[in-house]
Amino acid sequence: MVELASPAPSVAPNPSRTPDGRALPRWWAELLLLGLLYAVYEITRGLQRSWTATADRNGRSIQRWEDAVHLAPEQSLNEVLHHLPVLAVLAAYFYATLHYIVTPAVLIWLYRRHPGHYRSARTWLAAVTLSALVGFWRFPATPPRLLPRAGIHDTVADVEQWGWWSGQTSAPDGLGGLVNQYAAMPSLHVGWAVWSGWLLFRHARRRTLRQFGLAYPFLTTLVVVATGNHYLADAVAGALLIVLFGALAGRIRPFVRGAADDSLPGDGHGDQPGVRTRRRPGVPGPPGRECPARHRRPFQSTPPKSPREASPR
Repeated sequence: MVELASPAPSVAPNPSRTPDGRALPRWWAELLLLGLLYAVYEITRGLQRSWTATADRNGRSIQRWEDAVHLAPEQSLNEVLHHLPVLAVLAAYFYATLHYIVTPAVLIWLYRRHPGHYRSARTWLAAVTLSALVGFWRFPATPPRLLPRAGIHDTVADVEQWGWWSGQTSAPDGLGGLVNQYAAMPSLHVGWAVWSGWLLFRHARRRTLRQFGLAYPFLTTLVVVATGNHYLADAVAGALLIVLFGALAGRIRPFVRGAADDSLPGDGHGDQPGVRTRRRPGVPGPPGRECPARHRRPFQSTPPKSPREASPR
């Protein structure tokens, strides 16, 4: 008779551990890290009382540099919004809302759906944010909307009657004093958008989410420049900061080693329908999934016995 090997028992996923067996970070540790970043932000913001003259000078330097390289679209884009109030309101809502929603939503999504990537992605974001806070301290810069004689309208303040934000910043009315007005270079709006967009494009399985991941950084850059909250140089610096730290952390591998090393849109732990992933011959697949046919051993069965051997004695 033919003997078949019994299938390996499937292992139920442990929600407190990553697919490679490591424990997920504790919630209190995540809150502690968030509190540490906010404390650094408050320290740098508390030093801004003597920054006005320095920030204005740095803002003028950025503006002169953009003019020298003929890459200064702030005023043209800002005039478009100034003459189209509907677009101005939409841009103000985009600026004042999405970075408060998308960034934490991507973190929660990674924690729940792709826990194996959460720790490195969170550390990547925290390192970029901390380095940007140091940049705000060492290089304060007045944004175009506050720079004297820059010819830029403060779009968010102009349409404040249509939203909840204050006339000073995108923070809720009455909380404008908690925001650092001179945190222009680099743009964390753009940096966080590139981080969120890359992770959505890299790990999301739904095509809609991946398309949103591609469009979100470009739309954010357009909005922050057109509303007068950042120079284009600020946006480029924020994006480069994300790419730099991502490359150092090995998060941008498809750009360095080729997309074949990590197929899209997989989560990095197992094969996805219609996607080929590299696996060495003879290495079994993840628990609960069959190894590809080309890696299976040839089926071996016991040869049939002769009638004489099969007869009972």
